[in-house]
Amino acid sequence: MQTDLFGNVPVVVIDVHETGGKRMNSVKHLMSMLDKEEIQYTIQKIPIGDVLGPEGIAIERKTVNDLVNTLKGSAAGVPRFQKQMDALLEYEKPYLLIENVLSIRRDPVKGCVYIPFKSNKSKNKPFMVTMERVSYIHPSAFDALIESVKERGIEVLEGFNALHSAGLIYGVLFPDDRYKDESGTRLPVVRTRKGLDSMADEQEFFIAGFPSVNVVRAKALLNLFGSPFEVVRRIDEWEEVSGIGPKTVAAARKVLFSDYVDKEDDESTDD
Repeated sequence: MQTDLFGNVPVVVIDVHETGGKRMNSVKHLMSMLDKEEIQYTIQKIPIGDVLGPEGIAIERKTVNDLVNTLKGSAAGVPRFQKQMDALLEYEKPYLLIENVLSIRRDPVKGCVYIPFKSNKSKNKPFMVTMERVSYIHPSAFDALIESVKERGIEVLEGFNALHSAGLIYGVLFPDDRYKDESGTRLPVVRTRKGLDSMADEQEFFIAGFPSVNVVRAKALLNLFGSPFEVVRRIDEWEEVSGIGPKTVAAARKVLFSDYVDKEDDESTDD
């Protein structure tokens, strides 16, 4: 990773798209925290995630509005979100931060959620007046989307507002100040595939190729069953691994037992 003029190596990588605009989001608050603690970071375009940290940490930031628009937007909304989550699983420690999810109100009767966007204290009175935006997405559908992310093995961080969310990111990046001194730790790497330096790496990469199976789950499966062959042969027992549910098993079985169709042959047939 590129160093600065003084030879310092960034401990955190931040996506450039998170730094634009006037409104303070959690990533901008995080940058202020890093500046205060004199922790090195760099800003650049990142293909996967919004914040990368030591030891394979990758964090994708979404607001409640982002998730709501995913559900009620175009037909490509949910698939695009799922692809983002699939890409996030290429890192060892994937996280999804939902920036203001703790401050919304759910109304299952009207089938909507209320998203606050401004709060003011009443003059000379001990009251807070909060302005909300209504989105007609049923709370159950919204919660199901979040649960589907957790089932993939991605840890979900639930924030109250931008500042609180920044604190959650900081806590993930630097638990007990563990990585402030970068010596002896694996610094963030912008990548789409892990470097394969050993047989174990090859085996982990092979198993992690199944849908919704990240490197952490691949290691757990290999430790449980002993070899890639046994992992595949005993696919119906995968749910013994924490975080793997029936949807992951079903997706893996589909990959294994579906007939192979060469994409080029398929396209030539259409002609």
